[in-house]
Amino acid sequence: NSILINVTSPSPALYLHLMSTAADRKDTGRDGRLKLSNQADYALRKELNNIAKANCVDLSVKLGDCARKEGILVVFKCREENKGLNACLSQYTNDKAFEEYKIKRASELKVINVKK
Repeated sequence: NSILINVTSPSPALYLHLMSTAADRKDTGRDGRLKLSNQADYALRKELNNIAKANCVDLSVKLGDCARKEGILVVFKCREENKGLNACLSQYTNDKAFEEYKIKRASELKVINVKK
């Protein structure tokens, strides 16, 4: 009693079917790869990044205008605008600011939970 096994590669249709079902089972998005313990920090970082973008929108517009004006020379001609935008964003997104934001949000959530 022996079993005959086909050692050749599977047909393209079978291969595509196997690959698509494997991809369906696996969540390839960044959120799917994060552990539950890190998802709260990830969400808070996203909130803080959005706050930083909103507060630095004027510098972002200046850099965009300079980039449109200078074209391919943007890297050389718009350094000051880029430095200004990076400085503005980093004041909101550095580790110290993130820890302060986490504490602030935690206290806000405690107040919300107490009111319920």
